[in-house]
Amino acid sequence: MQQRMRGRTLAIPLAVAVVAGGAMTTQAQDATSDLRFANWFYQGSMEAVWNDYIASYKALHPELGEIRVETQPYTRYNDVLNVQLAAGDEPDVAWINASVGPQYIKSGRLVDLLPYVPADYDLEDFGAALDPWMEDGKLYGLPFTNASNLIYFNKDIFEAAGLKTPIELQAEGNWTWDTLKETAAALVASGKADYGFHLNGNIFTTGWRNLVDIWGPYGAGPWTADGTKCTFDSPETKTATQLVWDMIYTDKSHPGPGETATFAAGNIGMSLARQNFVPQLAEVPFGWDVTVAPDGPLGFVPSRAQNAVSVFNDTKNPELAAGFVIHAMTKENAAKFGANTPAVRKSLQTVDILAENNPIFTREQLERAVLPSLTSDKFQMEYTHENYAAAEKAAQLIFDGS
Repeated sequence: MQQRMRGRTLAIPLAVAVVAGGAMTTQAQDATSDLRFANWFYQGSMEAVWNDYIASYKALHPELGEIRVETQPYTRYNDVLNVQLAAGDEPDVAWINASVGPQYIKSGRLVDLLPYVPADYDLEDFGAALDPWMEDGKLYGLPFTNASNLIYFNKDIFEAAGLKTPIELQAEGNWTWDTLKETAAALVASGKADYGFHLNGNIFTTGWRNLVDIWGPYGAGPWTADGTKCTFDSPETKTATQLVWDMIYTDKSHPGPGETATFAAGNIGMSLARQNFVPQLAEVPFGWDVTVAPDGPLGFVPSRAQNAVSVFNDTKNPELAAGFVIHAMTKENAAKFGANTPAVRKSLQTVDILAENNPIFTREQLERAVLPSLTSDKFQMEYTHENYAAAEKAAQLIFDGS
């Protein structure tokens, strides 16, 4: 559940030196030419790639002052952003999660980016990823993530337990959520694993949203597509949710409330996590491998977690702000983002590009796990609603049994 907390934004002034005519000059601090850029994570490779976008955009636009990076933890990001909007103190450019995208679009607070998009930009290369950000022929954001979850498994534990691995089950056409559950229980029963399975996103703090990979293949979900009816009581949602409940409370094959666990510790058989989890496995002392999430009654339905970068319409510099968003998602720049999550542009979804950005994965692993999830025609986008904050809280109360 999101927490309502007040906190200061972290402003990181970036260098304002630009190279012009071979000489180094300093741009005068002019607040009217500054941009504020809000996000909820600015570390490691994510920080590096966005700093690169900022530096290269500033080199093209010496009239630009500072691009001030303002970072809030995701748990309070939307609350802080909404307070800023109410006070008329919102950033110029901001990351927006797809879950709340319709809320901001319906409110009329976002800039239409289409008038600023160059003719040779190839928007078609984004494919269906643009759909959540389009309305009435206008474009309100450019997606920069399109991540799916994968199943990581500990090869040493499976060998010691004498059980078929997820890859072997997949080869037999028997890789389903039911067989994952059975396998998780068998791993614990063998005494070779403390837990058979772990949802890497903590189900006890972020709740039902972490069930998207299980609900999708069952045709389940929290509400109908139009957002008007709760579907927690549908047969599909009950069946899929019961599967997880049984792993936690009956089989004891999944960590329970208050129990800390991570696949990287080496005591868990399988874990559902995103591509960007893999750096944590670079130096672990056990063998591991990876494949796609299991099938359900509807077959293979991977989840898609999507975030876009948008411009708020009260910005004093709509052309510079929109230009920065467009610059960040050119084909050249979008390709650099692949170390964090697979690129959204279809032309960049190749094994060669994925391998270049993800050296910890083998090409075989990328072909087996990442590409099928990324290119599947059938997928479940993370849940969205035009009144998401209220719907999320109401759904969490139902999920918690409160």
